[in-house]
Amino acid sequence: MTALVVANDVTPGFGVPVAAPGLRAGGLAEGLRAHGLDVHLAVPAPILDRVWTRPIPPSPPPGTSIVEPAALGEFIAGGGFSHVVFSNANMGPHLAPVPGTSFVFDLFAPKVLELLASGRSDRDWTAEATKKERALALADHVFVNGRRKIAYALGWLLRPSVDRHRTSTLGLDRLIDGDPLEHVSLVEMPVPLPEGIDVRPPGRPPGRELRVGVAGYTQPWSGQGDVSPAIEIPRALGHHVHVLTPPHWGRADAVTPTPIAGVTQTPGPLDYPTFATWLQTMDVVADHFAPSAERRLAMVTRTTVALRLGIPVIHGADSEVSDLIEEYDAGWVVDAGDEDGWGNALSEASDADRLAAKQRGAVRLSSERFEPGAALATAAKALGA
Repeated sequence: MTALVVANDVTPGFGVPVAAPGLRAGGLAEGLRAHGLDVHLAVPAPILDRVWTRPIPPSPPPGTSIVEPAALGEFIAGGGFSHVVFSNANMGPHLAPVPGTSFVFDLFAPKVLELLASGRSDRDWTAEATKKERALALADHVFVNGRRKIAYALGWLLRPSVDRHRTSTLGLDRLIDGDPLEHVSLVEMPVPLPEGIDVRPPGRPPGRELRVGVAGYTQPWSGQGDVSPAIEIPRALGHHVHVLTPPHWGRADAVTPTPIAGVTQTPGPLDYPTFATWLQTMDVVADHFAPSAERRLAMVTRTTVALRLGIPVIHGADSEVSDLIEEYDAGWVVDAGDEDGWGNALSEASDADRLAAKQRGAVRLSSERFEPGAALATAAKALGA
């Protein structure tokens, strides 16, 4: 069987920074390949154009094509793919049914909730919902990024308007006549490792100060001030704090980080191998966020990358990842406003034996849930692999 993964961003291998959607698409491709599928990647040309700053045109990695969104339909129709996997709904308007090809909607993030959280007023929410409904109507199967989002996915999939799009607009048979869960597969975050970088074994050089990393794009609704406990508390306790929070390349109104005394700040964004190397110099990675409807359903990518590399985390108390951290004892889950909890987590992280135990949990979580082959095991079966 041959599959096409349609990315919603630049994927690893181009030597440029990779955001969460591109990492997700690269992980899906690697995971499906691990189960015997011949997988090709399609990267949207306009997004690559925005991040490619070199005079020589980019050369795509093996198995990857740079495609104009308007040409996606023709590209798919001529490719002879048995399956097409596409994330979220951005590329949905450029896709149409192809005889002999099944479509898979990858519900990677609660995008509408994320846009609402941003406070943006330049979006037509009815149009956003319609775009999502049409994308789901095209799909014969849905991948869901985390257990918490299964109910969210079913809420969208079972909308009567989705069935109307499918039968009236797309000319397809009804999708759900029986158990809707037969059309949904759990696919937690498959994180591909950069070439030459492996999971870090437990251990910390004796006598070295605890290195605490804070990473991730800053957003207008999630600026550096919102992660201050992750910075201020370890700094006050005498730990070495390293911050990598570049403004998001895709937003003109993104927050620009300001210098912080006593904190090592790294400019960014970094390409994926450099980012992974930066993470592996940390003993623990901290991610502070206020609870929200979007965060409760979020598989926070920067945290999953740290865990995939075997690095324990201090993470907010209410997300897709917090459940996994607790299940595997791969770090510390702390409420946003619990300063004592942050202090206790950092105190434990300073103890070499306790830190090593958390590192072992992170390594086990990495191999059992975030390694692409493991993450795609159930989904590959659903596709007949």
